[in-house]
Amino acid sequence: MKGSYILVVFVQRNVDLIIGALGKITFKKGFYLYVGSAMGHSGATTLINRVKRHTSSSKNKKIHWHIDYLLNDKNASI
Repeated sequence: MKGSYILVVFVQRNVDLIIGALGKITFKKGFYLYVGSAMGHSGATTLINRVKRHTSSSKNKKIHWHIDYLLNDKNASI
């Protein structure tokens, strides 16, 4: 399956994070929307696998996308 998806992320309190080469970013308490696409026909690029990756435990995944930095923080949840 392929397509686009939206993750709704809630940040429980203001958080300062280092986001790769972007540097320090302040995320204020509130809701954020992350829009992604998964247009592959198989493997990690399918819709189901991309969403599974975002929702999986941060202990087991490599930080790859900018959203991973935020989702890895204890104050952020989907």
